[in-house]
Amino acid sequence: MESQPSSKALHYRITTNVSQLLQRFENIMATATTESTSHTSTAVETYQLDVESTALVRAAEDILALTRTMKETWLFGKLDTLGEDEADVKRREELEVNATAIQKAIEEGGLLKAAK
Repeated sequence: MESQPSSKALHYRITTNVSQLLQRFENIMATATTESTSHTSTAVETYQLDVESTALVRAAEDILALTRTMKETWLFGKLDTLGEDEADVKRREELEVNATAIQKAIEEGGLLKAAK
């Protein structure tokens, strides 16, 4: 079994797959809107549509494979989707310090004396 992909690798793969889907769809639409009546150009356009539609299906299948990989990683792997960044860690530490100070003040009765 291959190693678990990182979040960065998954984001890159998502971006690549979405851009492939959009590019293939744009290519299909561009080919479909050309107005030519010759047999040669029609044959070329038919071939282009076949190639682009095959690539579009392949990109969609790759997205399905990606979702399966992500599900497997979430269930069986160590993909940390709830990980904290530096700001979250700092905020949590500050909240813990504040909560400890408030708890200490309540236990000592400092808040009640100041309120009287």
